[in-house]
Amino acid sequence: MTTTSTVSIFNRYALDYDHWYRKHEMVAEAEVKAVSMTKPQGFGMEVGVGSGFFASKVNIQMGLEPALGMAELARDRGVMVVAGIGESMPIRDHSLDYVVIIVTICFLDDPKKTLREVHRVLKPGGRLITCVVPRESSHGRFYMELGRRGHRFYSAAHFYTVKELASMLREVGFVIDEEVIATLSRGVGDYYEEPKTVSLGEAEDYGFVCVTATRRD
Repeated sequence: MTTTSTVSIFNRYALDYDHWYRKHEMVAEAEVKAVSMTKPQGFGMEVGVGSGFFASKVNIQMGLEPALGMAELARDRGVMVVAGIGESMPIRDHSLDYVVIIVTICFLDDPKKTLREVHRVLKPGGRLITCVVPRESSHGRFYMELGRRGHRFYSAAHFYTVKELASMLREVGFVIDEEVIATLSRGVGDYYEEPKTVSLGEAEDYGFVCVTATRRD
């Protein structure tokens, strides 16, 4: 979320965005479970922490967020928030055990620049968890259609396939796990589905997918 217009949308409508989690409680529960299954031990940060919904649920200690309205909600949930953007993080080199990016990748102007910054701030052997709504899934197609109709949030999003995400991760120097955690295979709707381990190739059909990558050097 790096353009002024996109940040202003999330700043102005922070409560509306956060309301999605209450409106879709079962989907949110499935997504939280997927994130919790991938989150490593140690001290980490969520890039684009938003309202702090995920960070507070799975105990991510710190969040990076450029939208003040979102950051205030995250702080209210007990998350330590640093103001900043993913493309230029005010974080020391090799200082974090893990980084989590949940859906935020689709709102970034330059996702590869953000991923390079993640690579910089991770310790050798540090882990990056990137959770996305795959573009070709029923959820991805649904949200893209909302965006085409002018939805205030999804009109600013660019969705990626799992294959495209994996390519970006490799390009900036990460080694990717061949298995991912995925959920929401039954189409759009408010339902709980137990997250499970699937291959990278199988992941495209799921509505929420968490890919794990490691900084080796």
